Amino acid sequence: MRHQAPSRRTVLAGGALAAAVFGVSGCRGSDWYPSEVTPDEYLLRSAIAEKERLVARYTATLDSGTAEDPALYEELRGHHERHLAVLRERLPERDGAEPQASASPGAPPPAAVDRAGLRVAEEAAAANRLRQLGEVTDPALAQLLASVGACEAGHVHLLSEAQP
Repeated sequence: MRHQAPSRRTVLAGGALAAAVFGVSGCRGSDWYPSEVTPDEYLLRSAIAEKERLVARYTATLDSGTAEDPALYEELRGHHERHLAVLRERLPERDGAEPQASASPGAPPPAAVDRAGLRVAEEAAAANRLRQLGEVTDPALAQLLASVGACEAGHVHLLSEAQP
């Protein structure tokens, strides 16, 4: 009995079918994630860590005594602290150990910066919120991140307009 090699069309059709089967079985969208931390929670924890760094940056600048506009910096730090509280409230309750949201232990404390440095940090934060909006799936979390990002964009404006 003589065996014939499969035709090119048969090989291509089999490959397409295999890719479709693997694609469907390997990824079920937002319902599947190989961790207890969902993609939305990962984004939320990332926003929390960034807010912690911004609060620390404002605190370092205020504590240094070199703040160009202490009243404005206190006000903006207060906004970030309120954002941080609201973001933390959105974290799911867990039994056992909590995943870490903060920067790694042993990281150097933030240095005091001038108004331009704070403006750059606020611009980066607002840009990150826009990026996160493209990735988040929960509409309520998207609305919260959009509001936080709008406030950060407002901070950029306030820091740009502040008199030295």
